[in-house]
Amino acid sequence: MKVSKTLREKFDAAQHLNQLLAAEVKDYIQGRVEALGWFYTSRVKELESFALKVETGRVDKPEEMEDFFGCTIIVPTAGKIEEAERLVCGQYKLIERRPQEDEITSKIASDFRFDDLRLYVSRKPLASGKLPELDGVTFEVQIKTILQHAWSIATHDLIYKTDTVSWPKERIAFQIKAMLEHAEIAIAEAERLADSSGVAKKNQRTADILKILEQISAIWPQDTLPRNRKRLAESIIDLLRAGDVETSQFKEIIESEKRRVGLLPNNLSQYSFTLQALFYSSTVGFQLKFSRKSVRTTIVLQDGMEVPDWVNSSSRVIDLRSSVPPP
Repeated sequence: MKVSKTLREKFDAAQHLNQLLAAEVKDYIQGRVEALGWFYTSRVKELESFALKVETGRVDKPEEMEDFFGCTIIVPTAGKIEEAERLVCGQYKLIERRPQEDEITSKIASDFRFDDLRLYVSRKPLASGKLPELDGVTFEVQIKTILQHAWSIATHDLIYKTDTVSWPKERIAFQIKAMLEHAEIAIAEAERLADSSGVAKKNQRTADILKILEQISAIWPQDTLPRNRKRLAESIIDLLRAGDVETSQFKEIIESEKRRVGLLPNNLSQYSFTLQALFYSSTVGFQLKFSRKSVRTTIVLQDGMEVPDWVNSSSRVIDLRSSVPPP
């Protein structure tokens, strides 16, 4: 593409400033975003993209193009967009927000074109006085959900950067966007949708997990339980099934083991103490039931557990004890 000398000069001047700005913004935003489990991407316009945008007639001052440098913060769900916006506006001066209000849109209901949140912000003077030439330089921050970002990456070249036009391809791209928007709504409103009669159900495994979650919360102090309590409950259910034990019996088996050893040990995980309780329960008969051919559960032994001799010769054991007695 032919680009005039004057436009090249404007591009070169803007590119230098925006490359410096991009490095500085990355240093500030990327670490904070990734610490939250989000993602960060950025780009500085190339000459051809710069020239094509100038030729649209929508840029009064090419050297001050508002999105010469742009970055994107990618959050897991729509519920995190506001938090990301606060992160950006806490550091940079907000020049313009598009859309101005989340509740107002210019689109008709059947329109699914690009409408992600875009913030146009500028760099404030630093207390250190470093790089004063960057003060007031405007750049674009897009804030998207993972699904919005996936759509834009997968379909961007089909819609925006191509040497031809294909109505069917664009139709498909926007049909996909409509489906993803529906998915976004379902994710964001999952708590309320879960009460809908169409999905307000549970299977037996869900009921069992809920029973175990209720019982472990009644037995162990809350601050000793892992964040992923569902995974813990699933592991305990596997142990109970290996011993042919009903979930309703769980609490009594744990209480019985507490009476046997005199306390609830703080050096054992909830899984390890449950396994120990099954080993020594007088009502379960765990050895015989665990030895059944139909049982596929593998048990994990860890330091601090009391383990009966028969366990040491079992083939379905992962032994992580630092000192293991001979079989």
